[in-house]
Amino acid sequence: MLENQKNKREVDFQKLTHFPFEEPPFRLSMGLLKIPEVEWFEIFDQKERAFQMAEKRKLLASHHEDVFMADPLALMASKEALDLMLKFLPSFRPDLYSCETDTIKLKPHPEFNGEEWSTNLKTNKIHPLDLAARLVQEDLILMLPPDPKKSQKASGWWLAAGSVAFPSRWSLKRKYGLSMDIIHAPVPFYKEQLQVTVDKFFDQMPHREIYARRNWSLYDNPSLRQDGEEKNLKKLNKNITSDNAGERLWLRVERQTLRKLKETGAILFTIRIHLRQLKSIVNFEGVADRLSKALSALPPKMQAYKRTDMFADSAKAYLDQF
Repeated sequence: MLENQKNKREVDFQKLTHFPFEEPPFRLSMGLLKIPEVEWFEIFDQKERAFQMAEKRKLLASHHEDVFMADPLALMASKEALDLMLKFLPSFRPDLYSCETDTIKLKPHPEFNGEEWSTNLKTNKIHPLDLAARLVQEDLILMLPPDPKKSQKASGWWLAAGSVAFPSRWSLKRKYGLSMDIIHAPVPFYKEQLQVTVDKFFDQMPHREIYARRNWSLYDNPSLRQDGEEKNLKKLNKNITSDNAGERLWLRVERQTLRKLKETGAILFTIRIHLRQLKSIVNFEGVADRLSKALSALPPKMQAYKRTDMFADSAKAYLDQF
């Protein structure tokens, strides 16, 4: 049954493009949608998959201490997450994954040579969440429920482990070990409009169900890793005009899923990055108008947070031509 569902949905997925722009007026919301398990991970274009997997490998090799971190308290949840993925991926995409005793194979395809990983945690000397994140394009984060033994800095649901190769202007090193309210403190309107709702949802979230949400912004470069350390941001953005915005700007969509793990009660986040050059999305009917309106509706604080304030006018002038 899962294979039949996969084949049917794969046709739709090839056409899927994330344009999560809400109609004005602007409002901050969780934007959650319950999804079937077959939509847990997104594997579309294999060329894109090969590129993102290669980029993740490079970052894990050169900046492992920045990409992966895990508290000892997250070990059991990490094992549970890995076990779920080892069962799911070969069923979801048997053309790309196969499991044998103590191994999982990532099968080769154009521009991807394939890999084989030991799943014996006693001998492979790799953290289970680190291994899990190497199997997919998505970054992975584990949030644990409040722990009275933790410091006041993590008094609520807290970030206990993560493999984050492709952050969207944030740093795992700075957020690691912190609670949800502190992690989201820089987000405009979060405390007033969303904090209580998020905490309540996390507490009451049912097991076995998977939810998805999407964030978007415009970026002035297509780098997958955006850790907030960009140099000379203002200088670069001053050179973006309505004439070159299509070439110089990219729509970056962050598609997240949330799944509460049954045995440990942890919440597993997956984060998948989609990048499209601005000039490519105007070919989709109505998208240029929707994005222009969404940019106009962003309050100044949110414009500054998304870092679109210095080129939003140029982007809107470009989009309004279509």
